[in-house]
Amino acid sequence: MKSYAIEVLFNQEFDEYVRDLWRQCDINNVSSFMNQVKGTEPHIALAVYESIDLEKVKTRFNEFINQDLFSFELVFDAVGIFQTSNVTFLQPNVKMEFTDLMMQVHEYFQDFKNQTNLYYSPERWFPHVTVAKNNTSDELKGTIEFIIERFNPQKAKVKRLVLVEIEYIDGNVICRNIGSKELEERL
Repeated sequence: MKSYAIEVLFNQEFDEYVRDLWRQCDINNVSSFMNQVKGTEPHIALAVYESIDLEKVKTRFNEFINQDLFSFELVFDAVGIFQTSNVTFLQPNVKMEFTDLMMQVHEYFQDFKNQTNLYYSPERWFPHVTVAKNNTSDELKGTIEFIIERFNPQKAKVKRLVLVEIEYIDGNVICRNIGSKELEERL
């Protein structure tokens, strides 16, 4: 099964900070999930689509990125959990530029509205950078404590917009960037 996500990626310093949290969670047997996902980068998904035609979504993405798209800063000053999926994440502040970009994506990709993953629809979207995923609630409790002890608020710059193919094979998750645009700096 494959799905496709439109994601934002960050500056190198924040990317390295998150990757270090992934490694520390794995090394300390707290959660190996994110460190094991092949090809993923620290990101926030703006939209996730399931059961769509790759060529159609690639064409739409390439059209979308032809417009002026600008970089912006986010501040991550909260750690949270999705208890139903045992996910621990970093939460950014919500800026108008950020929500505007998410809404632009959903409006431009309106043709795929019926294939949107419910949790990434405008009505349910909760921006986050996943740090860990656990199998049980008990594991989640240990993970949240581990991350909170190591967490420092972070500033991050949104630098790129990417189209990612996500494939699940034999219990493994494999991500491939199949389209990308470097966001412009505002003058």
